[in-house]
Amino acid sequence: MKKIRNIVDLTPDPKNARRHPERNLEVIADLLGQVGAARSIVIDEEGVVLAGNGVLAAAGRAGIEKVRVVDADGKTLVAVRRSGLTRRQKTQLAVGDNRSNELSTWEGPALTGLVEEVGLDLAEIGFTPEELAKLNAELGSDNPASPVEEATIGESFQVVVECRDEAEQQHVYDRLVGEGLQCRVLTT
Repeated sequence: MKKIRNIVDLTPDPKNARRHPERNLEVIADLLGQVGAARSIVIDEEGVVLAGNGVLAAAGRAGIEKVRVVDADGKTLVAVRRSGLTRRQKTQLAVGDNRSNELSTWEGPALTGLVEEVGLDLAEIGFTPEELAKLNAELGSDNPASPVEEATIGESFQVVVECRDEAEQQHVYDRLVGEGLQCRVLTT
């Protein structure tokens, strides 16, 4: 694979479930214009963007025409070393990168389609039961994200496990479900 490619040779993910409103793209393009490129995107073997669709769109606006391709096998973390920045620009890059992510949103039908297409359980990739409930409410959907079932305790034989925090609750839930037990998450 060529190591330097034209950015126009990359293809945005046609099934991307993350939307990048104009304000989001403006922030990314402004940041790229002020401090230059320092962020990586992920592409597949065909040049389709798996992660970083907003960065790709904004890069063109910022006048970036080239992309350096680094082949990776997933066993080694890839870091982009950005040199020549002032302390202010480094801070601007760090804060701006995180801010731009906050300005993107999930697109309900696209997310639902992806989840259903590949049988993805969003709890497997870091969504807690509370985050899934919030996402479902925001998207106005009953079940785009395969949320963990939440219910109140009814008449049955039950064991209640009190957890220190939400992360431990998710860990215990995943372990018990993995052992074939029927579980419900209760939050009080």
